[in-house]
Amino acid sequence: MERVWMKIGEAARRIGVSPKDLRYWEMIIPEIQPRRSRGNLRYYHVDELDRLQRIHGWLQEGLTVSDCRELLLTGQLARGLDLGLDEPAAAPPPSPRPPRKPHVQTAPRAPELAKVRAALKRLLTQLSVNDSEI
Repeated sequence: MERVWMKIGEAARRIGVSPKDLRYWEMIIPEIQPRRSRGNLRYYHVDELDRLQRIHGWLQEGLTVSDCRELLLTGQLARGLDLGLDEPAAAPPPSPRPPRKPHVQTAPRAPELAKVRAALKRLLTQLSVNDSEI
């Protein structure tokens, strides 16, 4: 027979968090109110574990504990989540850039770059042959 009440350590272990996390959730979400013993130990009811597991899942998805409280109370978040689905805002005008300095190639790098250019040309040739075969 399963126990109906469990200490904070066992509840935390079942959910996959630390007791410290549960204590923090209690501060932010006052609706989480475990029973207290005479020695002031926290006892969670087995029926509370489902809600705590849901909170843990939401936190793993990136929500805050405050967001979790709002979801528990209202079933939705008042603030919008930026999922990138809305039309992007107009980009600010580009700031003027200082003029670029001309690139000066140093002599020691010239032979290295020549080797890289040659390797890139061979690769491009191979890719264009492979593309035509496809």
